[in-house]
Amino acid sequence: MAHLAQDLRYALRSLRNSPGFTLIAMLTVALGIGANTAIFSFVDAILLKPLPYDNADRIVRVLERRPGGGRTNISAPDYVDWNRDNTVFDYMAAEIDGPVTLNGTGDPVPLRGGRVSAHYFDIFGIQASLGRTFAEGEDEPGKERVVVLSHALWESQFGSDTRIVGKTILLDQQPFTVAGILPPGGAFDRASAQLWRPLAIQP
Repeated sequence: MAHLAQDLRYALRSLRNSPGFTLIAMLTVALGIGANTAIFSFVDAILLKPLPYDNADRIVRVLERRPGGGRTNISAPDYVDWNRDNTVFDYMAAEIDGPVTLNGTGDPVPLRGGRVSAHYFDIFGIQASLGRTFAEGEDEPGKERVVVLSHALWESQFGSDTRIVGKTILLDQQPFTVAGILPPGGAFDRASAQLWRPLAIQP
């Protein structure tokens, strides 16, 4: 203990006599701690914590494997065939993300949109807090003019107006009827999309 106390006093004197070195050392330690905390938080959220859905261990993402060994997304015809012949999964759904513009509320508002098949929300066991999600057949060509909003988007762009359900909004200058609002605080408020439209796939 005596040697430890002596070493500590020597270290403190050295740091006091070299303020520049002390500052750099403290910043280096702080950056190291911050980087490690950020990495752990990411790994914890992505790999360690279970997904915030019921039966999350039964949700899988299906991809195709190229002849060379790489993975690729499923083509529309393959999805139609797999969905038709499916005897393994409770539901199958396709998803495409992309930008979309909200019109008719003043200046155009760029948003992140998702286009999904009708059973998309059934896979995650998500019910709308207002209205509904997509009905059977609304992902068929000519029936896809409905939209589901995230709770965060409903608050930020529509002022939490409960009367928006059933009304028409313009997306990329095209009319869509608001079918429902998703629950607050869930994973869909942090998703890559802010609203979802049916993905009409021609058989």
